[in-house]
Amino acid sequence: MNPATRKIPFDVYLPASSGKPAEFVETIEVEVYENFGQEFLTPESSELIERTRARHLGFLHGKDIRSLRKRLGLTQDGFSILLDCGGKSLSRWERGRGLPSGIVNKLLRLLEDGRITPGDLAAVSGPRKAPEIAERFQSKRPTNIIEGVFAKHGPTKPEVDDWYAQSQPEAANL
Repeated sequence: MNPATRKIPFDVYLPASSGKPAEFVETIEVEVYENFGQEFLTPESSELIERTRARHLGFLHGKDIRSLRKRLGLTQDGFSILLDCGGKSLSRWERGRGLPSGIVNKLLRLLEDGRITPGDLAAVSGPRKAPEIAERFQSKRPTNIIEGVFAKHGPTKPEVDDWYAQSQPEAANL
C-alpha cells in the first residue's frame, strides 16, 4: 500500500560555492508523505528538484538527455559514439546519476535546440585532413571569427590587422 501524499511548496536553491551563498531560483510544488512524524519527498519530487536545479545551471537532466536521444532516433551506443563519450557515462547521465561535462552539455544543448544536427557531429568525427584545413585558412582571411572574438575580449581592429599581417606575411599585400 502506497502512503498518502500531499503537495507542498518547496524552494529550490543552487548550491553555495566558495565565497557565494546558495542562490534561490524558484519555488516548485512537490509531493511528500509522512512517516513516523517526518515528511519525506517522493522519488518523483526528488527528481523534479534535481531537474529544476540542472535547468537553472544550464544542464540537461537525465530524462532530457534520454528524450533527446530518442527524438534523434539513436540507441545509447549510437549516441555515445556520436558524442565521443563512454556508453557507461551516457547511461549514468540518462539515469540521473550524474551530469555530463560542460562541453558535452553544450553539444547536447545545441542538438536539443536544433542549432547543430547529428550529421554535423558525424561530419567532424574521425581523422582531420590537415592540408585542407591549412589551405582554407591561407586562402582567405578569417576576419569574422577573429574580429568577433577580439571585439568582445581583447584587441582592437588595428591590432587584429597587425596580428594577421605578422602571421600571414603574404597577406599583407592584399
